Amino acid sequence: MSRITICFSSDNNYAQHLGVTLASVLDNKLPEDEIYVYVLDGGISGENKNKILNLKHKYDFDIKFLPIDKNLHKKFPQGKKNHITSAAYYRLLLAELCPDKDKLLYLDVDTIVKSSLKELFDTDITDKYFAGVSDCDEAMNTKRLGIKQYCNSGVLLLNLNKWREDNITKEFFNWMQQNEDKIVLHDQDVINCVLQDGILKLDKIWNAQISKYSGSKEFVDLLPQAKIIHYIGKHKPWHPDFKQLAKEEYFKYLRLTDWKDYEILYRLKLLANFPIFLIEKLLHFIFAIEKQNGKKFVSILGLKFKLN
Repeated sequence: MSRITICFSSDNNYAQHLGVTLASVLDNKLPEDEIYVYVLDGGISGENKNKILNLKHKYDFDIKFLPIDKNLHKKFPQGKKNHITSAAYYRLLLAELCPDKDKLLYLDVDTIVKSSLKELFDTDITDKYFAGVSDCDEAMNTKRLGIKQYCNSGVLLLNLNKWREDNITKEFFNWMQQNEDKIVLHDQDVINCVLQDGILKLDKIWNAQISKYSGSKEFVDLLPQAKIIHYIGKHKPWHPDFKQLAKEEYFKYLRLTDWKDYEILYRLKLLANFPIFLIEKLLHFIFAIEKQNGKKFVSILGLKFKLN
């Protein structure tokens, strides 16, 4: 059997999306993959936890919710990107929050997994702090921070044993205190700056970063081969104005969860953006009752039937 330990971080607002990401992991695992899940719980409601736990009716996996002190966010600088929540910082504490784990895979809850994670999890990072994929804005961020390389933190394979050996959690806080004015992308900036000399770059198929309309051409071209899709930026596939075709991957796995009814609301929101005459035509095509030559007909999906 192949043991794969995965960690997510979520508050209640992102619980649905956590459920979707987890469903994608479970639906694509190999029979021999043993999935162990930790959730850094920033206030997920009991109802939403039950919806996540209901995935156990379909899939075999273990899960543990790790409560996070709600006052903890006060210790972290808020950065300059408002769509990134304080929950993003929780991964900086993983070495202490998961003291019995030497290695784990961290995934953002705006990702979709399309293959088994065994190959990724088995990557050798013995002498590295983490493995990750270059950020789509790597050139801009390395220049901004004065560093040589910069990874996106949405998919990270972490060597927690090495973090503990080198007291990295303390290094994170020290760096934040001294460089708060530099922080734009929250924990992503912190991780890259502090761990700069211990990074292993992964193939981009493990974090294909897609934004509202497309993303960089390099990542868009990778989509057919991508093993993990990552919806970066403040616009997400569950927003009606998200135009990228990869949004349908989100709804594919949403249908496997207890949040599947959300798709109806989403489709109605899309209709709300249509011109009214198009909505009327669509409704008339789906169902209508008409009179012709004094006789009544019902029309269903374009097929007409005479009423007695």
